[in-house]
Amino acid sequence: MFYQLQALPASLQNKVFLETLTFQQDEQRSLLTQIETGEQTLNLGAMTFSGLPIIQAKWHSSEGLLGFSSMTFDKSMVMRIIRDIQLVKWPEDNIRAGLLPNFELFTSKSSMTEQVREIRHSEQIIVKITYVENKIILINAIEHYQLTIEQVNE
Repeated sequence: MFYQLQALPASLQNKVFLETLTFQQDEQRSLLTQIETGEQTLNLGAMTFSGLPIIQAKWHSSEGLLGFSSMTFDKSMVMRIIRDIQLVKWPEDNIRAGLLPNFELFTSKSSMTEQVREIRHSEQIIVKITYVENKIILINAIEHYQLTIEQVNE
């Protein structure tokens, strides 16, 4: 564990994100997700492309996971998804506030259209997030998976 979930920043309150998540570990799995934010809450819904519901979850800034239902994922996996959503979407200052001691956040622009966020521990890259056009690629070196997020709406 290297990150403590952070409260919803004002800049991300009352928003709706419709995205595809493609998760690659041993196998590849793609989901259609909808994230709705309130002042203190993040609601996450995910389904297969054929419309089969996979996750319903509600997370509150101060109360944590208020409820979730999933036939496929356990609570720790749902919390990992919420963590990754935060690492990708939350402003840098919020992420820095959530990092445990000895973990650092670095950001850089590798080109006009590409930006990179890295979370490092002792010079080792733990998580690398690459933002390129309408695609975000998160690589978690410790937990050995890749998550690709593509926006469906603006």
